[in-house]
Amino acid sequence: MGSVVIADRTIRYQAIASGAARPGQRVLYVHGTGCNSDVWVPHMTAMAAAHVPVAIDLPGHGGSPGRGFRGIADYAYFVIELAKRLGWDRFVAVGHSMGGAVALMIALQHPELLEGLGLVDTGARLRVHPALLRGAHEAASSGRPSGTDRSWAYAVATPQPVVDAVQKLTANGDPWVTYGDWIADDTFDVMSRVKDIRVPTLVVCGAEDRLTPVRNHQFLAAQISGARLTIIEGAGHWVFWEQPDAFTRTVRAFLDSLPSAQITRSSP
Repeated sequence: MGSVVIADRTIRYQAIASGAARPGQRVLYVHGTGCNSDVWVPHMTAMAAAHVPVAIDLPGHGGSPGRGFRGIADYAYFVIELAKRLGWDRFVAVGHSMGGAVALMIALQHPELLEGLGLVDTGARLRVHPALLRGAHEAASSGRPSGTDRSWAYAVATPQPVVDAVQKLTANGDPWVTYGDWIADDTFDVMSRVKDIRVPTLVVCGAEDRLTPVRNHQFLAAQISGARLTIIEGAGHWVFWEQPDAFTRTVRAFLDSLPSAQITRSSP
């Protein structure tokens, strides 16, 4: 675990040392709405055998204090700046849900920084159901933790202990930050721009994802030249928790297919 100061804000990140004799890709993982870097740790632990994984706590989330933002571009700035503080001239951005929107923004604004792009349970437009926005606002106004019916985010057959584990990791989030994240999601729209992305891209989603349905990912794969699409059965919006082995194999194969990272680059 480490931290850096960016724009007068302390930003926490988690880094897992690579066990590879020759480290592969530098991978910066970006969490979704109301979450934090902890959700990525099990997956990153598996990936560290061959690559160099780091996960950020976006402003206002996890160990990064203060308030969040209501715009995706603001969050993208902090991801880019963290990569610079790590000494990474190029990296792979992997984002889940809102984090996928952040990764898309980086690919559109600063493609020269990316070796690759991983889009997980996300979309080029992230319209939020009014019931979710209303519930998030009510939670923030009342001071209670934000929460959603498990049917929104998980496959029918996903074991309850998996749901409980994710909820435990995200339970302490500031409900006003979470509400702001939902607004950032709802106003995000790069539908007309994703066709301009020329970064090697992996698109992954759970077959039962209700929050960001399969059609979102089919659109991304059709618009981004050369993008790979993987739909994982038995998973909803939390594909990397619901089907972790299948997800890790998919991401590992993608990273392994990218040109080898230069071994002269700095490690975190």
